[in-house]
Amino acid sequence: MIKIRNLPKYIILLLIVSLLAGFASAFFLFTLDTVGNIRNENQWLICLLPFGGFISVLLYKHICPDAEKGNKWVLARLKKNTGKAISLLMAPLVLTGTLITHLLGGSAGREGTALQLSASLSSPFFQLFKLSDKEESIFLRAAVAAGFGSVFGTPVAGIVFAFEWESFRPRKIFEIIPVIICSFLADWTTQIIGIEHTVYSIPLSFRSPSNPLLWNIIAAIIFGIAAWLFKYLMNILASFNNKWLPNHYIRIIIGGTLVATFLLFSPFIEIAGLGIPTITKSFSHAAPAHEFLLKILLTVITIQSGFKGGEVTPLFFIGATLGSALSVFIPLSPGYLAGMGMVAVFGAAAKSPITATILAAELFGISFFPFALLISIISNKTAGKHSIYQLNRNELATH
Repeated sequence: MIKIRNLPKYIILLLIVSLLAGFASAFFLFTLDTVGNIRNENQWLICLLPFGGFISVLLYKHICPDAEKGNKWVLARLKKNTGKAISLLMAPLVLTGTLITHLLGGSAGREGTALQLSASLSSPFFQLFKLSDKEESIFLRAAVAAGFGSVFGTPVAGIVFAFEWESFRPRKIFEIIPVIICSFLADWTTQIIGIEHTVYSIPLSFRSPSNPLLWNIIAAIIFGIAAWLFKYLMNILASFNNKWLPNHYIRIIIGGTLVATFLLFSPFIEIAGLGIPTITKSFSHAAPAHEFLLKILLTVITIQSGFKGGEVTPLFFIGATLGSALSVFIPLSPGYLAGMGMVAVFGAAAKSPITATILAAELFGISFFPFALLISIISNKTAGKHSIYQLNRNELATH
């Protein structure tokens, strides 16, 4: 139980979690931009992706093998609150691994790293302050919200995501307040440091068909199918790797070689890394239909080979370019469909439709809330039951 007499301790912890998450996200985003610029100016670095993957696996195996579980360790700790506490070593490992991925052209995101940085840096203080299981669960959830909210500049979405990704319904005010405070304070910390988040905007002038509801529903179903495809391929490749490539070193070398070869010998190098320029471009011009499919394939191979990062920004890319491409066939503007696809595909893959709706409101404006809500709910239902963050019983048992 949360006890009033412990209020000074809680206030100190709130500040610690918020500041650690905010500073970590700021440093991470700065270094991520730096390595991205280095890669863009030295595209030959992509040929080193298999070697970088080998180094990443080596570091995890010899420093903290448990950290290999990444977000699933954080989720297992939240759901079960038993087993090993999250190690401080996870933070430098996931930061180094993610920077290697992006420096060398791997197709991954950043939210996974932000969540793990926040949870890992905060965890030693949970032990230091001798938190109960219930208290630790609340403050760990606050760290998740702080990491998500500060890395994207969307604190309200961070709050919702902290509950929605584990299907937890808060019943008491003390389960909510720390999450709200940490998400906003972490985001403010990142802003005060001077980090600027990517601005996405939907042009106000767009075509209005005679039956917009029908076209929105059709688009939503297609976004849900794309999210289902992403999850299906992730599961298929995970099963293949577990059966035929159990050695993590061999797995990541093969995966890195496939991704690097494709990027170096095809005209689609813009798909490397986060692909933010392509996302922003899709809001103003109809994207080619192949871009979202190629991003799905490269992201699945990158993540399932063992490279570090996250899935959210690639899902943003997939949804934005798919929506933009659909504008050729659906009488809605590229910007509108790109924006709705960007949040809907993420929400459907992560089983977080409310988070996706809030993201749309924070990124594009509150006027898009009802459209995003409709599309996100339909996409979520179309994409199937399981989340990309799904824990199976074996994974829960290992923690």
